[in-house]
Amino acid sequence: MKPISELKQMSNIDTFFFDDGRIRATFAVALLLLVAGCSTAPSADYSKLDLVNVTGTINLDGTPLVGAVITFEDPETSQFSYGQSDASGNYYLRLDTNQDGVVPGKKVVRISTTRKILGLNDSEEEEDGEVEADGKGAEVPTKAMELVPEKYNKKSELEADVSASATEFNFDLSSK
Repeated sequence: MKPISELKQMSNIDTFFFDDGRIRATFAVALLLLVAGCSTAPSADYSKLDLVNVTGTINLDGTPLVGAVITFEDPETSQFSYGQSDASGNYYLRLDTNQDGVVPGKKVVRISTTRKILGLNDSEEEEDGEVEADGKGAEVPTKAMELVPEKYNKKSELEADVSASATEFNFDLSSK
């Protein structure tokens, strides 16, 4: 059993740590900050952007271009909306993974069969799982070949003027 003087000292320590209003107040403030910081998720306010829903088709040499990434890029800010063509060559554009649409205005249009965009086509497996030898006996995935000429993607000559009355843009591309 502990001597009485030691028990008195312990009770003073207990009083300091558990009965002191400053400690409780500090703990309460820390808890409030923790809860407040964790309870709100950032969210975008899309209402001020006047977004326009844009759709269309993409053909290459008269055939629907399947799986092509299309972007409408603002030439001044480089902000872009993006989409991907389906089996019929149809596409629709998204501002981001949560919101469809394009901010109105003049855009540079880029179309590519090899471009990857996070959340759109970044997790797809290599087409047909094709592999080739690397010359040392190891197999490596083949790099997809771009089907669309540079004049439609990296050095694009394509333009679109998006407005509430201009929302459908069809592209008939030539591989030559």
